[in-house]
Amino acid sequence: YPDYSEEPLQLQISSLAYDEYIGRLGIGRIYKGKVSKGQMVAIVDGEGNTVNKRVSKLFTYEGLKRVEKEVAYSGDIVMVSGLDDVSIGDTLCQTDAILPMAPIIIEEPTMSMNFGVNSSPFAGQDGKYVTSRNIKERLERELEVNVGLKVEATESADQFKVSGRGELHLTILIENMRREGYELQVSRP
Repeated sequence: YPDYSEEPLQLQISSLAYDEYIGRLGIGRIYKGKVSKGQMVAIVDGEGNTVNKRVSKLFTYEGLKRVEKEVAYSGDIVMVSGLDDVSIGDTLCQTDAILPMAPIIIEEPTMSMNFGVNSSPFAGQDGKYVTSRNIKERLERELEVNVGLKVEATESADQFKVSGRGELHLTILIENMRREGYELQVSRP
């Protein structure tokens, strides 16, 4: 296999994560070049807009564990922090060699449900997070990493219109929230 480590950097973000201490994390594969902790990179979005940011932390994976590194090379799957507004499909390049990759197209949501405060007679018995403020904060946290999701306010302060890419997408969100102790009621899709 050819060694692409000496070529200009091309790292495409394919997934996002969020850490309470570090903030938004971009996960992707280095196609060409290398990236270092503390390096200034150019982030190129799908429209070709470029912004320069510094990589504050760099991680690779050893099995399922995330390990902090000083430098990573082509072929590595990495997680980078310090790039607050990075999104799926963005390309990280060297600031002096802007070589964007083809953007990843994220499909628009196809199904909506209303998430709201449980107003049944059994309200408050199943979860510890039951208020509309709790639900709103949890949905906002989900938007940090779940790019296929859309959350909109409704006429009621106790309900939010949540749009996703199908039943499975929304069901996974609802089940994760339930397991985390959120109590909510949902409308029919």
